[in-house]
Amino acid sequence: MKTNSDKNRSKKGYRKYFIILPIVFLICGYMLFFACFTPIIDPLLSAYKLAFSNTNFNTIDESGTSSIFNGSTGVHSGLLNYDDFELPNYGSVFGKISVEGTEINCDLIYGDDTALLKKGACLSLYSHIPGCGRGVMIAAHNNTYFHTLPNAKEGALVHLETNYGSYVYKVYRSEVIKDSERVKYEAELNGDKETLILYTCYPIDTLASTPYRYFVFCEFVSGPQVNLYE
Repeated sequence: MKTNSDKNRSKKGYRKYFIILPIVFLICGYMLFFACFTPIIDPLLSAYKLAFSNTNFNTIDESGTSSIFNGSTGVHSGLLNYDDFELPNYGSVFGKISVEGTEINCDLIYGDDTALLKKGACLSLYSHIPGCGRGVMIAAHNNTYFHTLPNAKEGALVHLETNYGSYVYKVYRSEVIKDSERVKYEAELNGDKETLILYTCYPIDTLASTPYRYFVFCEFVSGPQVNLYE
């Protein structure tokens, strides 16, 4: 026979489960909700950020971005040594990029993190600055600065105005590449001739994250050579 003490302990146990179980079910419900609806919520959040963003093709996000670019230098050829010009610091604007046949005409920024990509076209630190005779890789968001990149057809000229010289490149190829397929552009990036590589997320109108990138490859036409290694 249960004593009064046993009965009291039993009642306390029921009360404890009565409190804990609803909390457990609530937590499990939230986890299930996010697991099921995250694929739907993410694109909506992206659309919201895009709709209420101040970023567009002709302006930058003014949040302390430094600039060493003061317009065209008029330098179209010749040889520049390390001490002939100011090298950009990480996050600084050091030029402009424009592409024939597109609406691309925006700031060129040294570095390519998430914050900088909201401000313009960004030069990857895995590449080189224009004029070094190696791969130059530049990226921008598909829903802002590089939205019209697919309009750049073979033969279109790309103009890079930097704080030390003016560069011209010509489009010779475009391709959709998976972000994990680095081998498909490694030769251009690390080769022994200067190639400009422009890329953005693809499909071009997507608002959510995507594993595909739209690449445009451009051959060097003109611009001063830069000697950083001697």
